[in-house]
Amino acid sequence: MDNTEERQLDPRSRQLHPERIVFTGETFVRNDVQARELGISERSVNRDDRLGAPFIFIGGVKYRPAKRYADFILSRVQVRQPALAKRKRKIR
Repeated sequence: MDNTEERQLDPRSRQLHPERIVFTGETFVRNDVQARELGISERSVNRDDRLGAPFIFIGGVKYRPAKRYADFILSRVQVRQPALAKRKRKIR
C-alpha cells in the first residue's frame, strides 16, 4: 500500500473556496480565517451573529465583510463611567 497519495477534498469543502473574495471594493473573509486572525474559535465568532454581526453565504460558505465586521466589533467596546467619590457624612 502506498500512502503517498493525497486524498481528494470534497468539492463542497470550504478549503477549496478562497480565503478572501473582493467584490465591488468590499473584501470578504472566510469565517474560519476571520476566527484564526482574531485568535478565537469559529464558534465564538458565530456567537456574534445573534448580536447582528454581518455575514454572507457565498457558495455555501460563510464569509464576513472585513471592514463592516471590524466596525461591528468596535461598536461593542464598553466604556463605564468612573465611580463617584463617596461623600463624607457630617457628624452632628
